[in-house]
Amino acid sequence: MRRREGGFTFLELLMVLSVVVIMTSIVLPFGDRWIRTTSEKDAMQALIASIQNLQAYSMANHVVTKLEFQHSGSEYITSVIGKPEFSRTRFPDGMRLASSSRLKSVEFHANGDIIHSGTLTLLTSTGQTEIRLQFQRGRMIIYE
Repeated sequence: MRRREGGFTFLELLMVLSVVVIMTSIVLPFGDRWIRTTSEKDAMQALIASIQNLQAYSMANHVVTKLEFQHSGSEYITSVIGKPEFSRTRFPDGMRLASSSRLKSVEFHANGDIIHSGTLTLLTSTGQTEIRLQFQRGRMIIYE
């Protein structure tokens, strides 16, 4: 009686691994682009939330607040004027404030009105995004 043993040959395993390597090399660039785009969108939403929270903090505590860009626009700091910073946030690689941006910081009066209205221009891997800050307690308009 012969005992029958099952299994794969070396050639079969090599073929399967080859197919896996080829599929991985095709999928990786798409995954990398998707991750970069998603992280930039998340960073944009975090910036908008920081601006809105800063304005709300100004109104609630009757203090002047500021969001200021640092390190060539690759990060921003939120603070109350004359006090230590609240937070320091870094943008993902490839995302930064454009050097052509009219606004380099966002400041709010103690009543929540914006001190200098204008446009923040951000550079991302997918292009330019503009955030227009209107007078007083106006809303932000985002152009992509």
